[in-house]
Amino acid sequence: MQRLMLAAAFAALAGPVWAQVEVVSPGSERTAVVIYRDRPVDTALLLERSNQPWERLDQEGLALIVEMRTIDLPAGEAVIRLRGVATGIVPQTATLDGLPAQVIERNTDFDLLSPGSLLQRSVGEVVRVVRTNPATGEQVEKAAVVRSGPMGTVLEIDGRLEALNCSGLTDRILFDRVPEGLSDQPVLSIRTRAETAGRHTVTLAYLATGLQWSADYVARLNPDGRSLALTGWITLANFGGTGFADAPVQVVAGNLNRDEDTVPVEPTEVARAPVCWPMDTTTGAPEEIVVTGYRAGRGLVTASPVVQVSEETEISDVIVTGSRIRARLGELGDYKIYTLPEPTDVNARQTKQVQFLEQADVDFTRTYAVTIEAGEDSEPGRPVLMLRLKNDEDGGLGLPLPGGGISLFETQVGQTLFTGQARFEDKGVGLPLELRFGEAMDLTVEQETVELETRGRAGDYERMRASLAVTVRNDKPQAVEIEITPRETGARGFRIVRSSARSVIAPGGYPIWRLRIPAGGSQVLTYTIEYET
Repeated sequence: MQRLMLAAAFAALAGPVWAQVEVVSPGSERTAVVIYRDRPVDTALLLERSNQPWERLDQEGLALIVEMRTIDLPAGEAVIRLRGVATGIVPQTATLDGLPAQVIERNTDFDLLSPGSLLQRSVGEVVRVVRTNPATGEQVEKAAVVRSGPMGTVLEIDGRLEALNCSGLTDRILFDRVPEGLSDQPVLSIRTRAETAGRHTVTLAYLATGLQWSADYVARLNPDGRSLALTGWITLANFGGTGFADAPVQVVAGNLNRDEDTVPVEPTEVARAPVCWPMDTTTGAPEEIVVTGYRAGRGLVTASPVVQVSEETEISDVIVTGSRIRARLGELGDYKIYTLPEPTDVNARQTKQVQFLEQADVDFTRTYAVTIEAGEDSEPGRPVLMLRLKNDEDGGLGLPLPGGGISLFETQVGQTLFTGQARFEDKGVGLPLELRFGEAMDLTVEQETVELETRGRAGDYERMRASLAVTVRNDKPQAVEIEITPRETGARGFRIVRSSARSVIAPGGYPIWRLRIPAGGSQVLTYTIEYET
């Protein structure tokens, strides 16, 4: 009687008893993806890295994943398991809206399905062992109970204990199901307490790694030689193990600041030690570990003892959409956001390209540029072709340009030829855009350092004076403009003492000399500069 009274008292102190049940949400019904970046991305380098098995691109990049799910919420305490979240989920950023229940705790489970974890979770379970006689090829199947895990596997067969792979025959273990808690995908678990049951549509949002985007451009010079057609492409890259079907996609331009806490959940992987217990004389891992059933009839799953990392990280294919409908530009605070014109599939380990810009008549000026450095042994740099664009409406642009790579094409004698590549950082409206392409042919630059002397000291620095003569020859059939920049412009105390031609200030804010060289002609520039080293 006293024991019953104590039990009743403890029950009263503990409050009402809730019956805890488990609810599984198998996946998202609708998903939206917003991809960010913290710097301009080189598409070619990104694809090259994707072919290297040691690169962890699945842990780089950042995206906001927003999922719509329908959940049957039971009354009382329940554990809601949200399956199908992205492999690169950053669990501490997850939010769940629309669920009228108290959230007691939240967990992220990611015990990786592997031969070692299968054996570890199957201790005490019945499995099947298939043994093949290598001499005759005869196969014998036996029921077995797993008595110890991956660090030296022991099986009980016909009432006797045997070490795995110590029989001299080839062993193959068959599992009829995957033990609870093992998965090749992370699972977000939420323990809730609700007063009433009901079906609810909820929004799950979280950050995830493994998704990146980049911008690339194609410039085709028009026949007038003064304008070009500019086309921009967005490349979406998904290096994670989760695909997003028919998803609205947005990309955010601007260098996003992020901290070291935005890292994905790492799977717990259990390795198997291929030792032969107890003698450790017959070695080798099982030839194959096969799962013949997956909960709720999910079909055949094979867990190979060898993990092919390169197959998981390679980009499988590149999809290019040729639609004339382009991504829409919008504002996101201090950033620019591009919305793809229609939902698209962002498949795992795949890249996709979507057009976001097409301007038919963009004005440009064509010039050549060379940098000169004072010194008896110095040689001038090779002149490079430079196109200068002004990003405004009068010049045919007036749009924010995400930084990226640009390829230049020219048409000569009816044939379109590739003539170089350049890269640039993000450019806002109204800012000049200088694109430096390949080295120029038929332009020769020679320099002579006439004078190079120390003119004293200024604290810890030596005051230098240099006088140079630069000769430019143009073997082209048309006149060209060339810009000559002294490398010392960035030095402390730089100034031009005198020069044979008037200097101007380049759009970048540094002094240059701009010369026009006639076809088949030449010109000499002399100048004297002072600077500190």
